[in-house]
Amino acid sequence: MDGGSVSRGRRGSAGIHGRVKLLGFALLVLLAPGVLRGQAAPSVSGGEIILRSDLTTVRYHRETGTMDVQWKDGHKLLGIESAATLADGRVLNTANYTSHTLEGAGEQAGAGVAGCPAQEYTIRSSKPELPVLLQHIWLCDGKPWIAIEAELGPTASRVGTKHFDAVLLKGANAVQIGRGAAQRFLHVPFDNDMWFRYDSMAVAGMKPGATYSSDEVTAVFDNASRQAIILGSITHDVWKTAIDAHAANGQLTDLDIYGGISSPTGVRTDTHDTVPHGLVHGERVTSPRIFVGSFADWRDGLEAYGVANATVHPPLVWPAGAPMGWNSWAAYQEHINYDRYLGAAEFVKDALVPQGFTRDKVIYVNLDAFWQNLDAVQLADAVRIIQSMRTPDGTHFEPGIYWTPFAYWSDDLDAYVEGTGMKYRYRDILLKASDGSYLPKVDGGRPIDPSHPGEKERIAFNIAQFEKLGFRYLKLDFLSHGALEGAHYDPAVQTGIEAYNEGMREVVAAAGGKMFLSLSIAPLFPSGYGNARRISCDTKGHISGDQSTEYMLNSLTYGWWTNGNLYIADPDHVVLGPRANLGARSIIEGKSRLLSAIISGGMILDSTALADDPQGREMARAVYDNRNLFAVASKGKAFRPVEGDTGDRAADAFVRPSSHGMYLAVFNFDDQQKQTITVPLARISTALASASSVQVIDVASGKALEPAHQQVSLTLLPAQSILVELRASASQ
Repeated sequence: MDGGSVSRGRRGSAGIHGRVKLLGFALLVLLAPGVLRGQAAPSVSGGEIILRSDLTTVRYHRETGTMDVQWKDGHKLLGIESAATLADGRVLNTANYTSHTLEGAGEQAGAGVAGCPAQEYTIRSSKPELPVLLQHIWLCDGKPWIAIEAELGPTASRVGTKHFDAVLLKGANAVQIGRGAAQRFLHVPFDNDMWFRYDSMAVAGMKPGATYSSDEVTAVFDNASRQAIILGSITHDVWKTAIDAHAANGQLTDLDIYGGISSPTGVRTDTHDTVPHGLVHGERVTSPRIFVGSFADWRDGLEAYGVANATVHPPLVWPAGAPMGWNSWAAYQEHINYDRYLGAAEFVKDALVPQGFTRDKVIYVNLDAFWQNLDAVQLADAVRIIQSMRTPDGTHFEPGIYWTPFAYWSDDLDAYVEGTGMKYRYRDILLKASDGSYLPKVDGGRPIDPSHPGEKERIAFNIAQFEKLGFRYLKLDFLSHGALEGAHYDPAVQTGIEAYNEGMREVVAAAGGKMFLSLSIAPLFPSGYGNARRISCDTKGHISGDQSTEYMLNSLTYGWWTNGNLYIADPDHVVLGPRANLGARSIIEGKSRLLSAIISGGMILDSTALADDPQGREMARAVYDNRNLFAVASKGKAFRPVEGDTGDRAADAFVRPSSHGMYLAVFNFDDQQKQTITVPLARISTALASASSVQVIDVASGKALEPAHQQVSLTLLPAQSILVELRASASQ
């Protein structure tokens, strides 16, 4: 049995700097003036511990070891437990303890739940012969969210766990978001590899007994009313966090939010792991900290969740904002060479920049994989030429390059690791399983251990070389390799996420803010290590398919909230013409691909074969000849979906405020048939819905279309899209 207070150790969650501990409820009452202004002091009433903010009430049932969370809007989570499966096989669960006491409280300015000073409370669960289990709860006034984190007592922490249930719900009515709500459960992918999709699943369609999962965060919401509860991790220093759900009769019956995403065999397609999650043990073991919020609109909730993460781990900001330029991958892939690289740059300079294809007078010209096709002399000469390029309007050019810090692409394991002075061979730095065997390849690449000193020297060496050559943009790919579970060189690194954090800190430190860091294939969390992250996997130029505009917009539909909060959302390159890989087949299709990039936050990289494809060149001239659209992109703001009931497909309508009203972007994903897409104005804005008439302005042309009333209908050709601005007319 544990006794005494719990000490803080290196396993504490990011952003925590200690808390005030009070000895018992009596002492807490004496210090009640320390409770945040406007927030009610905690109370013990009968068998309940009651914690309150102005919007949220937490009732902890001392007889059952469960808690209910109820919001002022009527939404509820009932019967929350916390649990852990220890390494010795014991299962701890707050519901199985006999004593539950309020241990203490202390103020933390925004550390617990972001955006306001938070009051922290600790519930201590104890029972003879069982290790202590604690639950930390944060509330703050004015915000409809709380945070919950569980903690093992000292003896259990030393044993450790691979599976820590921070929030565990059971029962058909455990999640309540309004009478008659048609619940949906949002699946969020762990990373953006292998063309994984977001999926807004109808709970009514879930099969009894089947498990449905999301990674790091989910929204449980009703699309018609938009009411929602958002649940997700806001600490990403140790755990891979999962949300597992079960349902029956159109209602969720179980919801488990836990650190330690894995399976009995260790094999997970979503995380690419082949060995189980690492055992977390030490002086102090805490679960992931879980954001739990209630919202009238699920979109507001996911944006608030993004802000919470940004407060715990701020984004890596690039002062110049989202870049524009050209990338070699889809255009030339393994056939890139010196002439094509410079030829594409010349076309951008001479033909596209005069049309407005520029951002803050900078264009990036980026080599992707196979840049080694250029020998050392060619590479240095190409960089010099790119940096010397200028246009009459003052636009200058910067070169970019590509690297995979955590993946090795050769089978020569005896090769020396560059930058290590022949101290290490690649067999030394590869990530291994506990039996010493090498982990299998993922995407054809061997995973490298980010904690190995040889890998750290390799990172420092390569980034220094790129900087010395003059590159100002670095695309980092296959980063998920660095988050794989395994037996890491550094014994203090117990999990894949710990290793990933360590490796990415090395990358950021080596870059020193001198290069734009663009994360390609990478986990969604932890964030804060890249200026941009691709919102989806490879996206080319077709309107529909696995690598299409529709595919990328599926990620925007349910991941737009990452833009600005976590990263600049990178919509991947715009690909035009027949010689490029899956290039847009028509100007109409190409313009839709461009618009999809604009509404993702404005990062625009072309990847057309501009050096030697006449048709691609002509399409580029036509597609990029629109300063009105570039002006919208330059704001760097992502659009959000009108609807969230699209399953694993993209929404066809997206909105964001404009200076005069609202922008509305609409897409026809059918490349064979024209479509008329109708959007009720009430789904966009109450002001528009109540207006006597609404002006509809085609942003690209500036022309007025047919005015709208109550709804806006737009007829689109196959593969066509349109961006309009909706302006409410004065009431008659």
